[in-house]
Amino acid sequence: MRIPGWLLSISRTVLVLAMPLVLLFSPLYLFATPGFVRHEYSLRDFPPSERFAPEERLRISDTILHYLRNKATLADMSEETTDSGEIALLPSEVQHLVDVKVVMDGIFAAHAVAVGLGLVAALLLWFSPRRHWLPTALRQGVWLMGGIIAFILVFSFIDFDVFFTRFHQIFFQPGTWVFYETDTLIQLYPLPFWMDAVWKIGVTTLVLSGLVYLLAHLLDRSPAVAAAAAPATLDSDTPR
Repeated sequence: MRIPGWLLSISRTVLVLAMPLVLLFSPLYLFATPGFVRHEYSLRDFPPSERFAPEERLRISDTILHYLRNKATLADMSEETTDSGEIALLPSEVQHLVDVKVVMDGIFAAHAVAVGLGLVAALLLWFSPRRHWLPTALRQGVWLMGGIIAFILVFSFIDFDVFFTRFHQIFFQPGTWVFYETDTLIQLYPLPFWMDAVWKIGVTTLVLSGLVYLLAHLLDRSPAVAAAAAPATLDSDTPR
């Protein structure tokens, strides 16, 4: 089957643009979990809660994360109680978590679309005479992701409070994400939690990017790609 040159050009661009979404959002499947929260709570210097016992804190956090990952209902979360029998979350906290879920659902949907489009684009390139474009597009996507993650990490290290504020201003309405230190969400997820999460997500993204770059290198060395690239030295890479 002959694949039109214009479709191959679009596929190359799609793959380059899909890679940052795939690389940046993939770690969230690991970090937006009760397991990561348990890891953070177990760290020696992680701040304890002033209101909740360790097991109580984990139980409430688990309910929130189960709601965010569609494993619990809104009623389950809003009706969660403390060990003393009080409702754990204020109505404003529940609403913020509803907003967070909308954002997270959008991120996971964007990730799924990026993975799907990226795979289709990669397959089209692989089964075409322009097979040598595949490793090139993968590397370009990694470099694009590298620039994005470098900006995020540098910005967050310079002034995490400003980074944290700007992030919330992008995704949430003013005033809906600000809480007191004694409120449940701050007791569960204090600022050090988010500082740790950002740099660990950044490092994980860089590791994934390195693996994709290695894959591109291995593809470059494969006979199939070398054979496709050979005629390209006599012709332009621009599809006709």
